Amino acid sequence: KNSSFEVTFLLLNTWLSYKENRSKSSIMHLEQRCYFNFTGDVKILFSHLFALCNNNADNPSPNEIMDYFVRIEMWNGVSLVLDSNPAVVKTIGLDTKVMADFLSTVGRCCRLTTMWGVLCNEQDLLEGV
Repeated sequence: KNSSFEVTFLLLNTWLSYKENRSKSSIMHLEQRCYFNFTGDVKILFSHLFALCNNNADNPSPNEIMDYFVRIEMWNGVSLVLDSNPAVVKTIGLDTKVMADFLSTVGRCCRLTTMWGVLCNEQDLLEGV
């Protein structure tokens, strides 16, 4: 990774930690202001972020976006994917043994509606409760 990417990564991850910056309008405003200046890894990073807000058929799927954010360890990006697409949890194949920790993290980092969406998509966890 180059230093430009590392600095951008830290700034974007911090920016995404503020709830007011996690809205579609805030992200689209960011895209309008500066996307054309990005190159290389930084452009790839922002293209994954902006793909969450655009319904372009050429965009990566929410699963691909989540995999990318997990791979680069941008956890605020991961929680943003979960907030916008809670059903993606069903496709990532989490072992039932880690689900309690995962749900705890979702509860701390995501919106309440995200937690509800995750639970609705993982009804087998609620069997026998």
